[in-house]
Amino acid sequence: MPKRGYHHGNLRQALVDAALELIEQRGPTGFTLSEAAKQAGVTPAAVYRHFEGREDLIAECA
Repeated sequence: MPKRGYHHGNLRQALVDAALELIEQRGPTGFTLSEAAKQAGVTPAAVYRHFEGREDLIAECA
């Protein structure tokens, strides 16, 4: 049986939701991409498939 890749679903939206929650708790500069990724249930490297960096993720939240 071929190995299947992990698929999160709508990871971009999950990261935005995680970032919005973190922004509410700590402010826009009070979290890292690693924390947003952990909250979304993915590795930090997965974030870079959807966003160039933290500022890009914060801009999407705005």
